[in-house]
Amino acid sequence: MELLALILIVFTLSITILAFRRRSDRSTKLPPGSFGWPVVGETIQFLFGKPEKFVGDRMKKYSSDIFKTKILGEKTAVICGPNAHKFLFTNEHKYFIAFRPHPMQYLFRSYQTKAVAAPLAPRDDTKVLRQPGFLKPEALIRFLDKMDSITQQQLQAHWEGKDVVKAYPLAKTLTLTLACRFFLGMDKPDRIARLVQYFDDITVGMHSIMLNIPGTIFYRANKAAAAIRMELLSVIKEKKDAMASGDKMQDILSHMLVIADPSGKFMPEAEIADKMMGLLVAGYSTVATTITFLMKYVGLNPDVYQNIRAEQMEIAASKNPGELLEWEDMQKMKYSWNAICETMRMVPPLQGTFREVLTEFSYAGYTVPKGWKVYWTVSTTNMNPEYFRDPQKFDPSRYDESEAPAPYTYVPFGGGPRTCPGKEYARLAILAFVHNVVKYYKWEVMDPHEKVNGDMMPTPEKAKTTTKTIFTTATATQFAHKKVVKKIESKRTDFDRSDLLREI
Repeated sequence: MELLALILIVFTLSITILAFRRRSDRSTKLPPGSFGWPVVGETIQFLFGKPEKFVGDRMKKYSSDIFKTKILGEKTAVICGPNAHKFLFTNEHKYFIAFRPHPMQYLFRSYQTKAVAAPLAPRDDTKVLRQPGFLKPEALIRFLDKMDSITQQQLQAHWEGKDVVKAYPLAKTLTLTLACRFFLGMDKPDRIARLVQYFDDITVGMHSIMLNIPGTIFYRANKAAAAIRMELLSVIKEKKDAMASGDKMQDILSHMLVIADPSGKFMPEAEIADKMMGLLVAGYSTVATTITFLMKYVGLNPDVYQNIRAEQMEIAASKNPGELLEWEDMQKMKYSWNAICETMRMVPPLQGTFREVLTEFSYAGYTVPKGWKVYWTVSTTNMNPEYFRDPQKFDPSRYDESEAPAPYTYVPFGGGPRTCPGKEYARLAILAFVHNVVKYYKWEVMDPHEKVNGDMMPTPEKAKTTTKTIFTTATATQFAHKKVVKKIESKRTDFDRSDLLREI
Protein backbone atom coordinates (compact mmCIF):
# COMPACT_ATOMS: atom_id res chain seq x y z
CA MET A 1 0.00 0.00 0.00
CA GLU A 2 2.80 2.41 0.95
CA LEU A 3 4.68 1.51 -2.24
CA LEU A 4 1.59 2.21 -4.36
CA ALA A 5 1.08 5.57 -2.63
CA LEU A 6 4.73 6.48 -3.27
CA ILE A 7 4.40 5.56 -6.97
CA LEU A 8 1.27 7.73 -7.27
CA ILE A 9 3.02 10.67 -5.61
CA VAL A 10 6.06 10.39 -7.92
CA PHE A 11 3.77 10.06 -10.97
CA THR A 12 1.76 13.13 -9.96
CA LEU A 13 4.88 15.20 -9.35
CA SER A 14 6.34 14.15 -12.71
CA ILE A 15 3.17 15.16 -14.57
CA THR A 16 3.14 18.50 -12.72
CA ILE A 17 6.79 19.22 -13.55
CA LEU A 18 6.31 18.29 -17.22
CA ALA A 19 3.22 20.50 -17.47
CA PHE A 20 5.09 23.38 -15.84
CA ARG A 21 8.01 22.98 -18.23
CA ARG A 22 5.67 22.95 -21.23
CA ARG A 23 3.98 26.14 -20.02
CA SER A 24 7.42 27.70 -19.48
CA ASP A 25 8.52 26.68 -22.97
CA ARG A 26 5.40 28.25 -24.44
CA SER A 27 6.01 31.46 -22.49
CA THR A 28 9.59 31.64 -23.80
CA LYS A 29 9.59 32.93 -27.35
CA LEU A 30 12.60 31.24 -28.91
CA PRO A 31 14.02 32.55 -32.19
CA PRO A 32 12.49 31.07 -35.36
CA GLY A 33 14.41 28.38 -37.18
CA SER A 34 15.12 24.67 -37.07
CA PHE A 35 17.45 22.43 -35.09
CA GLY A 36 17.67 20.10 -38.08
CA TRP A 37 18.35 16.39 -37.82
CA PRO A 38 18.77 14.57 -34.48
CA VAL A 39 22.34 14.69 -33.12
CA VAL A 40 23.98 16.34 -36.14
CA GLY A 41 21.50 19.20 -36.42
CA GLU A 42 22.39 21.44 -39.37
CA THR A 43 26.14 20.94 -39.03
CA ILE A 44 26.59 19.36 -42.47
CA GLN A 45 24.83 22.23 -44.25
CA PHE A 46 26.83 24.74 -42.22
CA LEU A 47 30.26 23.18 -42.80
CA PHE A 48 29.99 21.90 -46.35
CA GLY A 49 28.00 24.71 -47.94
CA LYS A 50 29.12 28.29 -48.11
CA PRO A 51 28.65 29.76 -44.59
CA GLU A 52 27.31 33.03 -46.04
CA LYS A 53 24.71 31.08 -48.02
CA PHE A 54 23.76 29.05 -44.95
CA VAL A 55 23.14 32.25 -43.01
CA GLY A 56 21.64 34.22 -45.89
CA ASP A 57 19.06 31.55 -46.77
CA ARG A 58 17.86 31.33 -43.17
CA MET A 59 17.72 35.10 -42.77
CA LYS A 60 15.31 35.19 -45.73
CA LYS A 61 13.26 32.24 -44.45
CA TYR A 62 13.03 33.07 -40.74
CA SER A 63 14.25 36.51 -39.72
CA SER A 64 16.83 39.07 -40.85
CA ASP A 65 17.73 39.68 -37.19
CA ILE A 66 18.06 36.27 -35.53
CA PHE A 67 17.36 32.59 -36.08
CA LYS A 68 18.04 29.34 -34.25
CA THR A 69 19.93 26.30 -35.47
CA LYS A 70 22.02 23.43 -34.14
CA ILE A 71 25.61 23.26 -35.34
CA LEU A 72 28.66 21.41 -34.03
CA GLY A 73 26.49 19.84 -31.35
CA GLU A 74 25.23 23.12 -29.89
CA LYS A 75 21.87 24.86 -29.86
CA THR A 76 22.82 28.16 -31.44
CA ALA A 77 21.26 31.56 -32.04
CA VAL A 78 22.69 33.30 -35.10
CA ILE A 79 22.40 37.08 -34.75
CA CYS A 80 22.62 39.14 -37.91
CA GLY A 81 23.41 42.64 -39.12
CA PRO A 82 25.12 45.73 -37.65
CA ASN A 83 22.71 45.97 -34.70
CA ALA A 84 23.63 42.41 -33.77
CA HIS A 85 27.33 43.23 -33.99
CA LYS A 86 26.84 46.20 -31.69
CA PHE A 87 24.74 44.18 -29.24
CA LEU A 88 27.35 41.43 -29.07
CA PHE A 89 30.43 43.65 -28.78
CA THR A 90 28.92 45.89 -26.11
CA ASN A 91 27.64 43.05 -23.92
CA GLU A 92 30.75 40.87 -23.59
CA HIS A 93 30.99 39.35 -20.09
CA LYS A 94 27.44 40.53 -19.37
CA TYR A 95 25.56 38.10 -21.61
CA PHE A 96 28.40 36.34 -23.42
CA ILE A 97 31.72 34.67 -22.91
CA ALA A 98 34.13 33.23 -25.47
CA PHE A 99 33.33 29.74 -26.71
CA ARG A 100 35.41 27.50 -28.92
CA PRO A 101 33.73 24.58 -30.67
CA HIS A 102 34.57 21.16 -29.25
CA PRO A 103 36.88 20.15 -32.13
CA MET A 104 38.95 23.25 -31.42
CA GLN A 105 38.98 22.53 -27.69
CA TYR A 106 40.14 18.98 -28.33
CA LEU A 107 42.94 20.03 -30.68
CA PHE A 108 44.33 22.89 -28.61
CA ARG A 109 43.82 21.67 -25.05
CA SER A 110 45.41 18.26 -24.96
CA TYR A 111 47.02 19.17 -21.62
CA GLN A 112 43.56 19.05 -20.01
CA THR A 113 42.96 15.34 -19.49
CA LYS A 114 39.18 15.71 -19.16
CA ALA A 115 38.84 17.50 -22.50
CA VAL A 116 36.89 14.62 -24.02
CA ALA A 117 34.89 13.56 -20.97
CA ALA A 118 33.27 16.94 -20.23
CA PRO A 119 32.91 20.39 -21.73
CA LEU A 120 35.72 22.72 -20.81
CA ALA A 121 35.21 25.90 -18.88
CA PRO A 122 35.39 28.96 -21.13
CA ARG A 123 38.72 30.77 -20.92
CA ASP A 124 40.55 33.49 -22.79
CA ASP A 125 43.60 31.97 -24.44
CA THR A 126 44.58 35.36 -25.90
CA LYS A 127 45.30 36.72 -22.42
CA VAL A 128 48.98 35.87 -22.78
CA LEU A 129 49.11 38.20 -25.79
CA ARG A 130 47.10 41.05 -24.32
CA GLN A 131 48.90 41.44 -21.00
CA PRO A 132 52.60 41.81 -21.92
CA GLY A 133 51.75 43.96 -24.94
CA PHE A 134 53.61 41.85 -27.51
CA LEU A 135 51.19 42.92 -30.21
CA LYS A 136 51.11 46.62 -29.37
CA PRO A 137 52.66 49.00 -31.93
CA GLU A 138 55.66 49.79 -29.76
CA ALA A 139 56.54 46.10 -29.61
CA LEU A 140 55.85 45.42 -33.29
CA ILE A 141 58.12 48.27 -34.37
CA ARG A 142 61.11 46.18 -33.27
CA PHE A 143 59.97 43.31 -35.50
CA LEU A 144 59.12 45.36 -38.57
CA ASP A 145 62.56 45.15 -40.17
CA LYS A 146 62.41 41.36 -39.83
CA MET A 147 59.02 41.29 -41.54
CA ASP A 148 60.48 43.26 -44.42
CA SER A 149 63.66 41.21 -44.80
CA ILE A 150 61.90 37.84 -44.45
CA THR A 151 59.37 38.89 -47.10
CA GLN A 152 62.17 39.84 -49.48
CA GLN A 153 63.92 36.51 -48.88
CA GLN A 154 60.74 34.51 -49.51
CA LEU A 155 59.95 36.36 -52.74
CA GLN A 156 63.47 35.84 -53.97
CA ALA A 157 63.48 32.16 -53.05
CA HIS A 158 60.09 31.28 -54.57
CA TRP A 159 59.47 33.77 -57.40
CA GLU A 160 62.87 34.97 -58.62
CA GLY A 161 63.26 34.35 -62.38
CA LYS A 162 59.97 32.46 -62.81
CA ASP A 163 57.34 33.27 -65.41
CA VAL A 164 54.53 31.41 -63.64
CA VAL A 165 54.30 31.48 -59.86
CA LYS A 166 51.91 30.14 -57.24
CA ALA A 167 50.76 32.75 -54.78
CA TYR A 168 49.00 30.57 -52.21
CA PRO A 169 51.98 28.33 -51.31
CA LEU A 170 54.18 31.40 -50.95
CA ALA A 171 51.60 33.15 -48.78
CA LYS A 172 51.41 30.14 -46.47
CA THR A 173 55.17 29.66 -46.17
CA LEU A 174 55.75 33.38 -45.67
CA THR A 175 53.12 33.86 -42.98
CA LEU A 176 54.14 30.72 -41.10
CA THR A 177 57.78 31.83 -41.23
CA LEU A 178 56.80 35.23 -39.81
CA ALA A 179 54.62 33.67 -37.11
CA CYS A 180 57.35 31.22 -36.04
CA ARG A 181 59.92 34.00 -35.96
CA PHE A 182 57.70 36.35 -33.96
CA PHE A 183 56.02 33.91 -31.57
CA LEU A 184 58.80 31.33 -31.15
CA GLY A 185 61.95 33.23 -32.03
CA MET A 186 62.65 30.42 -34.51
CA ASP A 187 64.33 31.19 -37.82
CA LYS A 188 64.79 27.89 -39.66
CA PRO A 189 62.91 28.01 -42.98
CA ASP A 190 63.30 24.31 -43.79
CA ARG A 191 61.98 23.31 -40.41
CA ILE A 192 59.01 25.63 -40.84
CA ALA A 193 58.21 24.64 -44.42
CA ARG A 194 57.59 21.00 -43.58
CA LEU A 195 54.98 22.07 -41.02
CA VAL A 196 52.78 23.90 -43.55
CA GLN A 197 50.63 20.88 -44.41
CA TYR A 198 50.09 20.13 -40.73
CA PHE A 199 48.80 23.66 -40.14
CA ASP A 200 46.52 23.36 -43.16
CA ASP A 201 44.99 20.19 -41.71
CA ILE A 202 44.44 21.82 -38.32
CA THR A 203 42.89 24.93 -39.85
CA VAL A 204 40.24 22.83 -41.61
CA GLY A 205 39.77 20.50 -38.64
CA MET A 206 38.99 23.26 -36.14
CA HIS A 207 35.44 23.36 -37.51
CA SER A 208 34.63 19.78 -38.39
CA ILE A 209 32.58 16.82 -37.25
CA MET A 210 34.44 15.12 -34.39
CA LEU A 211 34.78 11.75 -36.03
CA ASN A 212 38.26 10.50 -35.18
CA ILE A 213 38.58 7.63 -37.66
CA PRO A 214 41.06 7.33 -40.56
CA GLY A 215 40.07 9.33 -43.62
CA THR A 216 38.06 12.03 -41.81
CA ILE A 217 38.94 15.71 -41.59
CA PHE A 218 39.11 15.60 -37.81
CA TYR A 219 41.38 12.53 -37.82
CA ARG A 220 43.88 14.32 -40.07
CA ALA A 221 43.70 17.43 -37.89
CA ASN A 222 44.31 15.39 -34.74
CA LYS A 223 47.35 13.70 -36.28
CA ALA A 224 48.67 17.08 -37.46
CA ALA A 225 48.21 18.58 -33.99
CA ALA A 226 50.17 15.72 -32.44
CA ALA A 227 53.04 16.24 -34.92
CA ILE A 228 53.17 20.00 -34.32
CA ARG A 229 52.92 19.50 -30.57
CA MET A 230 55.94 17.18 -30.66
CA GLU A 231 57.90 19.75 -32.70
CA LEU A 232 56.96 22.52 -30.29
CA LEU A 233 58.05 20.53 -27.26
CA SER A 234 61.42 20.16 -28.98
CA VAL A 235 61.54 23.92 -29.60
CA ILE A 236 60.66 24.56 -25.95
CA LYS A 237 63.58 22.40 -24.80
CA GLU A 238 65.95 24.23 -27.14
CA LYS A 239 64.63 27.57 -25.92
CA LYS A 240 65.14 26.63 -22.29
CA ASP A 241 68.71 25.56 -23.00
CA ALA A 242 69.42 28.80 -24.83
CA MET A 243 67.96 30.88 -22.02
CA ALA A 244 69.95 28.92 -19.44
CA SER A 245 73.14 29.75 -21.33
CA GLY A 246 72.39 33.45 -21.05
CA ASP A 247 70.87 34.21 -24.46
CA LYS A 248 68.48 37.15 -24.39
CA MET A 249 65.02 36.34 -25.72
CA GLN A 250 62.24 38.74 -26.70
CA ASP A 251 59.67 36.38 -28.18
CA ILE A 252 56.33 35.23 -26.78
CA LEU A 253 57.51 31.69 -26.10
CA SER A 254 60.29 32.96 -23.83
CA HIS A 255 57.77 35.02 -21.90
CA MET A 256 55.52 32.00 -21.40
CA LEU A 257 58.43 29.97 -20.06
CA VAL A 258 59.27 32.45 -17.31
CA ILE A 259 55.84 33.77 -16.33
CA ALA A 260 54.33 32.32 -13.14
CA ASP A 261 50.84 32.41 -11.66
CA PRO A 262 50.17 34.16 -8.28
CA SER A 263 51.18 30.98 -6.41
CA GLY A 264 54.57 30.94 -8.15
CA LYS A 265 53.74 27.96 -10.36
CA PHE A 266 55.07 27.94 -13.93
CA MET A 267 53.01 26.87 -16.90
CA PRO A 268 53.56 23.18 -17.81
CA GLU A 269 55.36 22.56 -21.09
CA ALA A 270 52.38 20.67 -22.53
CA GLU A 271 50.11 23.66 -21.95
CA ILE A 272 52.67 26.04 -23.45
CA ALA A 273 52.92 23.85 -26.54
CA ASP A 274 49.15 23.83 -27.02
CA LYS A 275 48.84 27.57 -26.52
CA MET A 276 51.69 28.30 -28.91
CA MET A 277 50.08 26.04 -31.51
CA GLY A 278 46.87 28.05 -31.21
CA LEU A 279 48.72 31.33 -31.63
CA LEU A 280 50.61 30.06 -34.68
CA VAL A 281 47.41 28.90 -36.35
CA ALA A 282 45.78 32.28 -35.68
CA GLY A 283 48.79 34.16 -37.06
CA TYR A 284 49.08 31.92 -40.08
CA SER A 285 45.80 31.05 -41.77
CA THR A 286 44.00 34.41 -41.82
CA VAL A 287 47.03 36.39 -43.01
CA ALA A 288 47.84 33.84 -45.74
CA THR A 289 44.24 33.87 -46.94
CA THR A 290 44.16 37.66 -47.17
CA ILE A 291 47.46 37.83 -49.08
CA THR A 292 46.24 35.19 -51.54
CA PHE A 293 42.96 36.91 -52.39
CA LEU A 294 44.64 40.31 -52.44
CA MET A 295 46.83 38.98 -55.26
CA LYS A 296 43.68 37.92 -57.10
CA TYR A 297 41.77 41.17 -56.83
CA VAL A 298 44.73 43.46 -57.46
CA GLY A 299 45.68 41.30 -60.45
CA LEU A 300 42.17 41.67 -61.85
CA ASN A 301 42.10 45.45 -61.36
CA PRO A 302 45.04 47.18 -63.11
CA ASP A 303 43.97 50.61 -61.86
CA VAL A 304 44.14 49.40 -58.27
CA TYR A 305 47.57 47.91 -58.94
CA GLN A 306 48.84 51.22 -60.36
CA ASN A 307 47.54 53.17 -57.36
CA ILE A 308 49.15 50.76 -54.90
CA ARG A 309 52.44 50.78 -56.81
CA ALA A 310 52.54 54.57 -57.02
CA GLU A 311 52.10 54.77 -53.25
CA GLN A 312 54.72 52.12 -52.53
CA MET A 313 57.29 53.48 -55.01
CA GLU A 314 57.04 56.89 -53.40
CA ILE A 315 57.97 55.27 -50.11
CA ALA A 316 60.79 53.30 -51.77
CA ALA A 317 62.15 56.48 -53.35
CA SER A 318 62.51 58.10 -49.93
CA LYS A 319 64.79 55.34 -48.63
CA ASN A 320 68.49 54.60 -49.08
CA PRO A 321 69.54 51.36 -50.84
CA GLY A 322 69.11 48.40 -48.50
CA GLU A 323 67.17 50.42 -45.95
CA LEU A 324 64.26 48.43 -44.49
CA LEU A 325 60.72 49.55 -43.76
CA GLU A 326 60.08 51.68 -40.68
CA TRP A 327 56.97 52.53 -38.69
CA GLU A 328 56.57 55.90 -40.43
CA ASP A 329 56.50 54.14 -43.81
CA MET A 330 53.57 51.96 -42.79
CA GLN A 331 51.48 54.99 -41.88
CA LYS A 332 51.84 56.28 -45.46
CA MET A 333 50.31 53.13 -46.99
CA LYS A 334 46.72 54.35 -46.77
CA TYR A 335 45.53 53.23 -50.20
CA SER A 336 47.31 49.89 -49.87
CA TRP A 337 45.53 49.27 -46.57
CA ASN A 338 42.21 50.23 -48.17
CA ALA A 339 42.84 47.53 -50.82
CA ILE A 340 43.54 45.01 -48.05
CA CYS A 341 40.33 46.01 -46.25
CA GLU A 342 38.37 45.57 -49.46
CA THR A 343 39.90 42.11 -49.90
CA MET A 344 38.74 41.12 -46.42
CA ARG A 345 35.25 42.41 -47.23
CA MET A 346 35.03 40.41 -50.45
CA VAL A 347 36.49 37.22 -48.92
CA PRO A 348 36.55 37.36 -45.10
CA PRO A 349 39.55 35.33 -43.87
CA LEU A 350 37.39 34.17 -40.97
CA GLN A 351 33.62 33.90 -41.38
CA GLY A 352 32.66 34.31 -37.72
CA THR A 353 33.06 33.11 -34.16
CA PHE A 354 31.00 31.67 -31.31
CA ARG A 355 30.03 32.86 -27.84
CA GLU A 356 28.40 31.05 -24.92
CA VAL A 357 25.35 32.64 -23.31
CA LEU A 358 26.02 33.41 -19.65
CA THR A 359 22.52 34.48 -18.77
CA GLU A 360 19.22 34.45 -20.63
CA PHE A 361 18.69 37.57 -22.74
CA SER A 362 16.21 38.99 -25.22
CA TYR A 363 17.06 40.25 -28.68
CA ALA A 364 14.78 41.43 -31.50
CA GLY A 365 11.74 40.20 -29.58
CA TYR A 366 13.08 36.68 -28.96
CA THR A 367 14.62 34.98 -25.93
CA VAL A 368 17.94 33.15 -26.02
CA PRO A 369 18.33 30.75 -23.06
CA LYS A 370 21.38 30.45 -20.85
CA GLY A 371 23.82 27.81 -22.10
CA TRP A 372 22.98 28.28 -25.77
CA LYS A 373 25.68 29.42 -28.13
CA VAL A 374 25.60 32.58 -30.21
CA TYR A 375 27.22 32.74 -33.63
CA TRP A 376 27.95 36.03 -35.33
CA THR A 377 29.27 36.43 -38.84
CA VAL A 378 30.56 39.22 -41.05
CA SER A 379 28.64 37.78 -44.02
CA THR A 380 25.39 39.44 -42.93
CA THR A 381 26.75 42.91 -43.79
CA ASN A 382 29.78 42.61 -46.07
CA MET A 383 27.90 41.99 -49.32
CA ASN A 384 24.70 43.82 -48.43
CA PRO A 385 23.95 46.73 -50.83
CA GLU A 386 22.20 48.49 -47.95
CA TYR A 387 25.61 49.05 -46.37
CA PHE A 388 28.04 48.83 -49.30
CA ARG A 389 27.19 50.35 -52.66
CA ASP A 390 27.77 48.01 -55.58
CA PRO A 391 29.02 45.29 -53.18
CA GLN A 392 30.28 42.96 -55.93
CA LYS A 393 32.77 45.57 -57.12
CA PHE A 394 36.32 45.63 -55.73
CA ASP A 395 36.66 49.28 -54.75
CA PRO A 396 39.31 50.37 -52.20
CA SER A 397 38.09 53.97 -52.40
CA ARG A 398 35.00 53.05 -50.38
CA TYR A 399 37.16 53.28 -47.23
CA ASP A 400 38.12 56.92 -47.76
CA GLU A 401 37.17 59.12 -44.84
CA SER A 402 34.27 60.65 -46.79
CA GLU A 403 32.79 57.21 -47.53
CA ALA A 404 33.81 55.16 -44.49
CA PRO A 405 31.43 52.27 -43.75
CA ALA A 406 28.77 52.90 -41.13
CA PRO A 407 29.58 51.67 -37.60
CA TYR A 408 29.35 47.90 -37.08
CA THR A 409 28.88 47.14 -40.79
CA TYR A 410 32.53 46.28 -41.40
CA VAL A 411 34.08 44.25 -38.58
CA PRO A 412 36.76 41.88 -39.96
CA PHE A 413 38.58 41.86 -36.62
CA GLY A 414 35.53 41.67 -34.38
CA GLY A 415 34.94 44.40 -31.83
CA GLY A 416 34.60 45.33 -28.19
CA PRO A 417 36.81 43.71 -25.53
CA ARG A 418 37.47 40.76 -27.82
CA THR A 419 38.75 42.70 -30.83
CA CYS A 420 41.40 40.51 -32.44
CA PRO A 421 44.68 41.23 -30.58
CA GLY A 422 46.64 40.39 -33.72
CA LYS A 423 45.04 43.11 -35.87
CA GLU A 424 48.13 45.32 -35.98
CA TYR A 425 50.45 42.35 -36.53
CA ALA A 426 48.35 41.26 -39.51
CA ARG A 427 48.26 44.79 -40.92
CA LEU A 428 52.03 45.15 -40.84
CA ALA A 429 52.72 41.67 -42.22
CA ILE A 430 50.41 42.14 -45.21
CA LEU A 431 51.60 45.69 -45.92
CA ALA A 432 55.23 44.52 -45.88
CA PHE A 433 54.30 41.92 -48.49
CA VAL A 434 52.44 44.47 -50.61
CA HIS A 435 55.39 46.87 -50.53
CA ASN A 436 57.81 44.27 -51.82
CA VAL A 437 55.61 42.48 -54.31
CA VAL A 438 54.52 45.58 -56.24
CA LYS A 439 58.06 46.97 -56.33
CA TYR A 440 59.34 44.08 -58.41
CA TYR A 441 56.35 42.29 -59.95
CA LYS A 442 53.33 42.75 -62.13
CA TRP A 443 50.99 39.82 -62.58
CA GLU A 444 47.95 38.51 -64.39
CA VAL A 445 45.48 36.12 -62.82
CA MET A 446 45.32 32.95 -64.90
CA ASP A 447 41.93 31.68 -63.69
CA PRO A 448 39.75 34.61 -62.54
CA HIS A 449 36.68 32.40 -62.09
CA GLU A 450 38.10 29.68 -59.89
CA LYS A 451 35.68 28.76 -57.14
CA VAL A 452 36.27 29.38 -53.46
CA ASN A 453 35.62 26.50 -51.08
CA GLY A 454 32.98 27.45 -48.56
CA ASP A 455 34.39 26.32 -45.23
CA MET A 456 35.07 28.57 -42.25
CA MET A 457 38.52 29.40 -43.62
CA PRO A 458 38.01 30.19 -47.33
CA THR A 459 40.55 28.74 -49.76
CA PRO A 460 40.67 28.58 -53.55
CA GLU A 461 39.26 25.33 -54.88
CA LYS A 462 42.47 24.08 -56.46
CA ALA A 463 44.29 24.44 -53.17
CA LYS A 464 42.52 21.22 -52.22
CA THR A 465 43.96 19.16 -55.07
CA THR A 466 46.89 16.84 -54.62
CA THR A 467 49.12 19.18 -56.58
CA LYS A 468 48.25 22.12 -54.29
CA THR A 469 47.74 24.41 -57.24
CA ILE A 470 45.96 27.69 -56.67
CA PHE A 471 43.82 30.05 -58.71
CA THR A 472 46.11 33.01 -58.06
CA THR A 473 48.80 31.34 -60.07
CA ALA A 474 50.00 34.39 -61.95
CA THR A 475 52.24 35.45 -64.77
CA ALA A 476 54.79 37.38 -62.71
CA THR A 477 57.04 39.73 -64.62
CA GLN A 478 59.92 40.70 -62.39
CA PHE A 479 60.69 44.37 -62.71
CA ALA A 480 64.23 45.46 -63.59
CA HIS A 481 65.45 45.36 -60.02
CA LYS A 482 69.02 46.35 -60.83
CA LYS A 483 67.82 49.35 -62.82
CA VAL A 484 65.58 50.40 -59.96
CA VAL A 485 68.41 50.23 -57.44
CA LYS A 486 70.76 52.04 -59.84
CA LYS A 487 68.23 54.80 -60.39
CA ILE A 488 67.70 55.28 -56.67
CA GLU A 489 71.44 55.38 -56.04
CA SER A 490 72.03 57.98 -58.73
CA LYS A 491 69.18 60.27 -57.68
CA ARG A 492 68.78 59.95 -53.95
CA THR A 493 67.92 63.60 -53.38
CA ASP A 494 65.89 64.44 -56.48
CA PHE A 495 64.42 61.04 -57.34
CA ASP A 496 61.85 61.26 -60.15
CA ARG A 497 59.33 58.45 -59.76
CA SER A 498 57.89 59.02 -63.27
CA ASP A 499 61.36 58.42 -64.75
CA LEU A 500 61.59 55.16 -62.85
CA LEU A 501 58.22 53.97 -64.13
CA ARG A 502 59.19 54.81 -67.71
CA GLU A 503 62.47 52.94 -67.33
CA ILE A 504 60.64 49.88 -66.03
